[in-house]
Amino acid sequence: MASNVTAQSVLEKISVDHLECSICTNRFRQPKVLDCLHTFCLRCLQELRQRQNKGTVTLTCPLCRQETMLDGKVIDDLPTNFALTALVEEVTMMEQLITEGQGSEIKCQACDESNQAVSICRDCDHFLCRECQRAHEHMAVMKSHSIHTLAQLRTGQVAYKSKLREEVPRCGQHPDQNLSFYCETCAQLVCTTCSVLDHRNKTHTLVGLTKAVETCKRQVAKLVAKAEQNKTALNKAIQETDKSRQKLDATFDDTKTKIDQKGAVHVSRINNEVQKLKQELKTVYDDRCRVFETAQVANSKEVAQTEHKLDEVGQLMAQASCYEILDLKKKLLHNVRELTVKQPHRVPERFASVGLVEGQGSLGRLHLGDEPKLETFRRHCQAFLTQIKNHSIQYLPFIVFVPLYILYVRLTDFY
Repeated sequence: MASNVTAQSVLEKISVDHLECSICTNRFRQPKVLDCLHTFCLRCLQELRQRQNKGTVTLTCPLCRQETMLDGKVIDDLPTNFALTALVEEVTMMEQLITEGQGSEIKCQACDESNQAVSICRDCDHFLCRECQRAHEHMAVMKSHSIHTLAQLRTGQVAYKSKLREEVPRCGQHPDQNLSFYCETCAQLVCTTCSVLDHRNKTHTLVGLTKAVETCKRQVAKLVAKAEQNKTALNKAIQETDKSRQKLDATFDDTKTKIDQKGAVHVSRINNEVQKLKQELKTVYDDRCRVFETAQVANSKEVAQTEHKLDEVGQLMAQASCYEILDLKKKLLHNVRELTVKQPHRVPERFASVGLVEGQGSLGRLHLGDEPKLETFRRHCQAFLTQIKNHSIQYLPFIVFVPLYILYVRLTDFY
């Protein structure tokens, strides 16, 4: 009983994490794959299409907002996630087998007697009652069939495997033929007839499925490795930003202490200036904290999206058939290639510190690391205006004096 509970909890976790549609939150039914590799129920996507702008030729993914080009196609024409469909079938079957009281409800599919099933024929993919199992074993054409008891499936001695995993896709134009070639020029699977009628031109490159899958896997693996490197760079940027943020916090506290110490000496005279500098410092600090936080959030989001995308690619490459892999090759390569070009959001080093520049006869000013030339110009303006005030310079044209005075006032307010 304890093992059944454990198995049930594992199946529930698999269902919640991997088998539930993000739109309806129910188990997938006819799952369709978008260009971003996210999967949703066919009906959910049809309803989503009804709510979105019908005038566009794209469908927006509700999770990542990436557009999927429909090119005049209906939602039904989107690729079906056969690997996921098979997994849903397998998990559903295991739930029926291990849940107390459910196993006895599985009926024979080989007769009309509604007898309790005791085994399953993997070749016919039918559940069998005792009578049908005996008949199965005695018929010459079925003696080679593989039959397993429900007890073997329930205990895990034999794994239930969906027939969808072994199904060979058929050509859409020639339903009687299997897809047996891959046209690298058109990036699509084709049957023998299509290869002769539509892809025999020298500009088309046809290869066997085995070679095509190996090539696709190499390309995906190369891009995955590059995406992993980019992910490492993003994580490194997070660490660097966090380190710079800590440095900013430390210099903020240190500068605030210096301001307090300086203000304590001339409390009565420069108390207002102290408060002003603190407010300026707090404003600069808050602004820069927002910059650091924005960078951290952006990088964390990129890392999360990269991890999620790599996980989806990994699952698809591990579970999908060669036909699905090749059918989705362009989307696979496009999605992984996008991960390789993501750039980390970095904060300039000068944002990591603030300081206090002491002044003559005043508490001083904040030093932000990038304005010494402006300060020099401001002092020149102040000296020049002082000379005008003391009549050292006479007959200064009004058109020169007014802009100079406005510039000085703005620089003074800035500092």
